[in-house]
This record gives sequence, C-alpha cells and structure tokens, in this order.
Amino acid sequence: MAYIDGLLGQGERILIVERRHPIFIAGRLALFILAAAVLVGLGVWLGTAVSRPAGIIVGALAVIPLAWALWRFLAWHREQYVVTNARIVQVEGIITKRVMDSSLEKVNDILLTQSAMGRLFNYGTLEIVTGSEIGVNRLDALAEPFRFKRAILDARSQMGWADDRRPAPPEDVTRLLVALNDLRNAGVLSESEYLEKRAALLGSEAR
Repeated sequence: MAYIDGLLGQGERILIVERRHPIFIAGRLALFILAAAVLVGLGVWLGTAVSRPAGIIVGALAVIPLAWALWRFLAWHREQYVVTNARIVQVEGIITKRVMDSSLEKVNDILLTQSAMGRLFNYGTLEIVTGSEIGVNRLDALAEPFRFKRAILDARSQMGWADDRRPAPPEDVTRLLVALNDLRNAGVLSESEYLEKRAALLGSEAR
C-alpha cells in the first residue's frame, strides 16, 4: 500500500483495492510445487538406490521450481487494482513497476463477465470502456468484481454530485446579480426576495 499511497494526488483517497482471485495463481503454484516434490522424491530414490551425490544434485534442482513459484506468487500479490475518488489504477511488477490509470471522468461503460466457475468462486472479468486511446481496460479474474464495479459507479456519482455543488464562476455570479436587479426593478421580485437571493449568490461566490 505504501507504493500506491505515493501515487495519490492531493485530495485523492483510496476507495477499494483488489487483486486477481487466488484461484488464478493457485493452479500455477500447484504445478511448480508438484515439480519440486517430484525432484525431491527422485533425489531421495537416487540417493538410496544409485549414489548419494546424484541424489543430492537432483534434489537440489527442486529449488528452481520453488523459486519460480515464489516469483509468481509475488507477481500476483503485487498486481493490484485500485479505485480512488478520481481514477482507476492498475499497478503491477515486483522490481520494475508498471502503472496504468484511467480517469473516472473518461469511463463510458463497464462490462462484467462471469463464467460458472466465476460465479461459484466470486471472480470475473471487468472491461472498462474509456474515451482514451487505449479504449478498453481489461481486468481478468478480478476478485469481488461486483464490489469493484459498484465502487467505480459510486465514485462517479460522487464526482457528479461534487460538480453540481461547485460554486458558479465569478462572471456567472455577476450576470445573475444583474438579472436579479432587473427582476426587482420590473417588480417581479420584492425587495426582501431580491436581498435573499443576492445574499445566496454572494455566499456561493465566497465559498
């Protein structure tokens, strides 16, 4: 999380962090671990039936698939999908980091696909359609896909609400004040109504 925290802009906060489902990496790790177990077993057999040095050498080869298993696990663990209140961020890499992000403002559509296994184990593929040059950001085997999608939609809704609450630009306030004065002079607004609306406009400008 320390690396992700360093990517955040001013006022940006993390809403949700997800990874690929553990089932995505479990099968691959099982193959490497099985290979290591076979090498260890073969080394033990060679050490007793043929020669001890041959058994030690073959048994030592088990370090190779175990090292690969550890590397694949770290790669899975370091690949993170993040939703902040401003963007969607994908971080991957153990030593060399690769960061891709899409602004929430550019998200046009989100397509969620789940297989039968995905529904059973709660993972799926999210395709995030954006207005950028990449077009589609694909997140495969994502754990908790519904929760991740909901976080994106909620963040977009909050952005829209914030835009609605944003005070009017100074030039708009000036134009509205002139319009209010015209309405008062025309007798459409009473003096008290005019003063109330004028105070509201000046208050929004101060914010």
